[in-house]
Amino acid sequence: MSENYKYFTLFIIGLVILASLIGLARYRQLPLSLRYLTLLACFDSVMELTAKLVHDVLHLKNNLFLFPIISIGEIVLLALTYRQVLQSAIFNKIAPWLLGLFTAYALVVSFTQFGIARYAVGLATIMNLLLLGIAGFYFNKLLNELHVEQPLRDPFFWVSAGLAVYGMGNLLIYLFSNYLITRCSIQLQFLVLWGVRNLFNAALYLAYCWALWIAPPKSYAAPAAASTLPRV
Repeated sequence: MSENYKYFTLFIIGLVILASLIGLARYRQLPLSLRYLTLLACFDSVMELTAKLVHDVLHLKNNLFLFPIISIGEIVLLALTYRQVLQSAIFNKIAPWLLGLFTAYALVVSFTQFGIARYAVGLATIMNLLLLGIAGFYFNKLLNELHVEQPLRDPFFWVSAGLAVYGMGNLLIYLFSNYLITRCSIQLQFLVLWGVRNLFNAALYLAYCWALWIAPPKSYAAPAAASTLPRV
């Protein structure tokens, strides 16, 4: 593993820890939606540090067993976050069913593929489609219902943009991951699976940092409440 990769990995971990610290520092002043986002950043911080511990201290080459745990935690916390943002009856109705099915599937994958050095492509594909769905739900509501005078000052505009970039990029990578592992050189695997993928992690964690930094205290619920159009 190259020194550049090690430094880039530390940079990624530093970004998500920074997002956690920003959120925790402002936690009491944040609306409920951004408090959930802070908890998500804290969860990702723990998972990133755990993955590094498994690799660097325990010297386990395969830390893919963490992926189902990470997937469940991230999807659940994002659903709680966007439930507050969207205030949508449809989202509130379908989210518990999707979360339940996704969690059950992730647990099955965790038990059946434990110890196998292979990406859970099906689980990763579903997860990234859910992320894209959440981001798409927000942008659709922003265009049709939410009255936000300055979208670039809306924290969840940046979070949703980060989710869209992360979800689309990782979806493409995971679809070709097993091919890369079985057919391509170690160098190319590192470049795509760890280097390029970490670029998408960086984009998402930067979005978290910026959203938590620019968030006005306890005010995000106002734009949704101000909408005069019927809710979905």
